[in-house]
Amino acid sequence: MSSPYPGEPTGGPSFLRLLIASVGGATLVASLAIVVFFVAERYGIPFVKKPEPAAVALQTSPQQTEALFLNGLKAPDAASEWWPARADHRLVAYAVLNCKQLLGVSLDLMPRPVFSALLLDLTPSGSHVFLTKDGDGALLAAHGKEAPPLALTNDDNDLLSLSDSIARARIAAAEGAQTNVPRVQGLGFITLVVAALATLFVTMQGKVRQVEPTDDEKKALLREKFRTRVSYALVGPGAGFRWVAFFAIFLSILATSLTGVKQVYDPTRNLTQNTRALLDLRQLHQDVILGVRCDNQSKAVRRDGRVAEEWAGTIRRMRATIIPEYGAYANLDVGGSSQRPDPTRADGRDADDARRAERDSLRPNRDSNTPIVPNPPAASTPSPTPAGGTPAAANPNPANPPPRQ
Repeated sequence: MSSPYPGEPTGGPSFLRLLIASVGGATLVASLAIVVFFVAERYGIPFVKKPEPAAVALQTSPQQTEALFLNGLKAPDAASEWWPARADHRLVAYAVLNCKQLLGVSLDLMPRPVFSALLLDLTPSGSHVFLTKDGDGALLAAHGKEAPPLALTNDDNDLLSLSDSIARARIAAAEGAQTNVPRVQGLGFITLVVAALATLFVTMQGKVRQVEPTDDEKKALLREKFRTRVSYALVGPGAGFRWVAFFAIFLSILATSLTGVKQVYDPTRNLTQNTRALLDLRQLHQDVILGVRCDNQSKAVRRDGRVAEEWAGTIRRMRATIIPEYGAYANLDVGGSSQRPDPTRADGRDADDARRAERDSLRPNRDSNTPIVPNPPAASTPSPTPAGGTPAAANPNPANPPPRQ
C-alpha cells in the first residue's frame, strides 16, 4: 500500500503509533471503570452489601441519670479532686438508696428528685445544681413517672450531709494546694538560683586580683569627661574585679530580700497545710464509707452516736485547717486553737472529750431501772442551844420567837 504523503515510509502503522494507541485505550477503560464504581456507590447500587451499623440499636436504650448530669455540666479535667470526692460520696448515697429498697428505682435510672435528695448533684464549684441540655429533661421526667417518693430519716440526712461536707472540703483543699504549686516551684527555683550565684560571686571575689591605678592615672582620669570615666569603670583595667564585687553584693542583698518576701508571702505553707488536710479528709471519707450500716427492719441507716460525734468533730477541725489563697499573707491560727476553751491541745480534742463525758454523765442509764436521785442538800450546822431556851434549829420561824415559859 502506498502512502499518500511524499517521503513517508510504506508498510502500515509504525510501532510508536501502536504503543500510544494501546496506552490511551487502557487509560480510557480504567477511567470509565472508576467512574462507574463511584456512581454505583454514590447512588445506592453497591457491589458489596454494606453491614448495618450496630450503633443504631443502642440509641433506643435509656440513658443513665449520671450521664445526663454530666452532659449538662462543664466537667473539670481528669486530675481534679472533684472526680474522686464525688465517687466516694456516690458510694455513701448508693448505700442509703439500697437500704430503702424502693421498688422501681434503680441506681442507673434514678429519678431527678431522688438524685438531688441524695446530694449527687455536686458541681466542681461546691454548689448543688442539676443542669440539663435540650431533650434531657424529658428523659429525666420519664425516669420518675412511677417511682415512689424517697423518705429520708434524720440519720440518713446526717450521713449524707457529712459525706457532702467532706467532699466539698476535699475540693477546697485540692484547689488551695494546686493553686500554690506553680508559685512554690517558681519562688523556690528563683531563690535557689540567686543563692547559688551569690555564693559563686562571693567565692570569685576572693580569687580575682584587684588592679589599683596610680596617683598620676587617677589625676588624669579625673580630668577626663564623664563618659570616659564610666567607660574606664566598666571595661577599663581592673573592671573584672569591680563586676565580681558588684554582683556579689547585689545577689547577697537579693537573696536576703527573697527570704523576707517568703516570710510575708509563703505559698509553701499553704501547699503543705492544704495537702495534709486533703490526705486526712480522704481517710475520713473512707472511714465514713466503711461505717455505713443498714437496719433491714426500719430500712434506714444505722449509726453509732459516739462515732457520729467523732466524725462531726473531725470534719469541723479539718475544715478549719484548710488555708485559702489569701491566707499566705497572714499568720493564721491554723485550726482555731485560740478560740477553744481548752488550749492544752491544738486540735481541741480534750475539750470535745470533756463535753462528751459531761453529756454521758447527764444521760440516764436505759439498761437499769434505777431512778436518778438528785444530790441531797448540804446539812446546815446547828447553832448552840442557849441555857433554858429552845434550840435555834427547832424554831421554824426565827422572826416570831416562841413565848417564854
